[in-house]
Amino acid sequence: MTKRFKTGVKWLIWSAIITLTGAGGIFAYGWYQNRPPEPISVRIMQVKTGTIEDTINESGTVELGDQQTLKSPSESAVDKILVAPGDRIELGQPLIILRNFQRETILAKQKLEIQKQKLTIETNVQKIAEASEKLKIAQQNLNEFISKQNPQLLEIEKLEINLANNRKKSVEEAEKLAAEERKLTELQALLQRGFIAGNEVRSQEDSVRNARSILREAQFTVSTNIVEIQSLQLQRQQKKQELEEQLAPAASELRQAELELSRNERELQRLEVEYKEKQQEIKNDIVAAPITGKILDISVKNGDGVKLGDNLLTAGNPEEELVKLQLSTLNAGRVKPNQLARISVIGPNPKQFLGRVEKLSLQAVPSENQGNNRGQSGSAAVPATVKLNNPSSTLIPGSQVNIEIVLKQRENVVVLDTEAVVRSESKPFVWVRDSQGKAQKRLVTIGLEGLTQVEIISGLRSGDKVVIAPPEPPLKPGMPVEEEAKDKPKEES
Repeated sequence: MTKRFKTGVKWLIWSAIITLTGAGGIFAYGWYQNRPPEPISVRIMQVKTGTIEDTINESGTVELGDQQTLKSPSESAVDKILVAPGDRIELGQPLIILRNFQRETILAKQKLEIQKQKLTIETNVQKIAEASEKLKIAQQNLNEFISKQNPQLLEIEKLEINLANNRKKSVEEAEKLAAEERKLTELQALLQRGFIAGNEVRSQEDSVRNARSILREAQFTVSTNIVEIQSLQLQRQQKKQELEEQLAPAASELRQAELELSRNERELQRLEVEYKEKQQEIKNDIVAAPITGKILDISVKNGDGVKLGDNLLTAGNPEEELVKLQLSTLNAGRVKPNQLARISVIGPNPKQFLGRVEKLSLQAVPSENQGNNRGQSGSAAVPATVKLNNPSSTLIPGSQVNIEIVLKQRENVVVLDTEAVVRSESKPFVWVRDSQGKAQKRLVTIGLEGLTQVEIISGLRSGDKVVIAPPEPPLKPGMPVEEEAKDKPKEES
């Protein structure tokens, strides 16, 4: 009896335990299903006011102002180098003396040719003087002859007057002869009729013969006068022609001598011009400083032979520092002169130097790095120059530097890190934590965008806090969020 009672009690106890256990499990399951969700640990970012920039990054090569590499003006030899790398130089200062023995020989021959030509010109001048003297004498003889023509002219005039008188006399004698002949004819008629004696006719015949004789003498005198006049005129003409013939060769000889002098003077001028050119070439062998600046590098040494166009040395003005770069055609369209640029040496924690975009080419050229871009055949770049506001005195000419060009900049605006802006929907938004500690969406308007930050035009104010959504689990509106605990510094053991 007692044994059965104990067995019943045990069964009741175990039944109670099982019942309590089941009820507890049901309660626990209900509580688990209805418990509040655990807050998601998130990063909280405070919105600040600052400066936002749109920039591009390029690499370039440092150069000094007016940096240039001087080249050999001819094929020659380096006779003497007058400067060393790092030396300061002044405009026009001799830097390198070159030597061209062949050119010096040509210059000496040219000088001899000039001296020879000068002697030839002296001979021409002497010939001109002699020809001038001959012409002068011939002209004097002609003038003297002309001046001595007055007596001859008077003689000719006298003979012409006599000729005129004699011709008049001859006419008169001819008239007398005609009268005597008419009288003779009349007397002969009377004689035939018997009115006069034959003596009268014979006497008249004597008168006719005498008149004829006088007429012949008068005509002879006229002819003699004409011959004498013609003889004097011919003598005068011949003498004048003889003197003029002497004058013409003298004038011709003078003209020929003057032509020779002119030709030789032109030849002398040509030789002297060539000589000056050769002298200038010799002077060009003295390589002078084209700027005031500093020697950066010397590519030759004393005694080296150089060809036309070989590099001799490089110089630049340290008062100016430039960076030459090649912009991609995409970036070049956004760059404008006078935009702010930051220059820094490529490496960790570089020091920055400020500058401005000084030049931007209007034409693209084949990219210098085209050979390295095998998949970008035909790529082009736009040359540009950035000038430092102040010389750094530390950047090494020829070294590569990084250039950050500020395309746009806005100051004192609301800025936010790019990672806080969600763009998965039609309009950008950010997550914020409301007063109940739950995540909520807030639409924002984005302005200027930089590499790591964006300008918030509307939707946020300085001092607001935004939530950086974790990758997992995905954040949804109404989810409780809490700021993740910052790592505490480890205690030193």
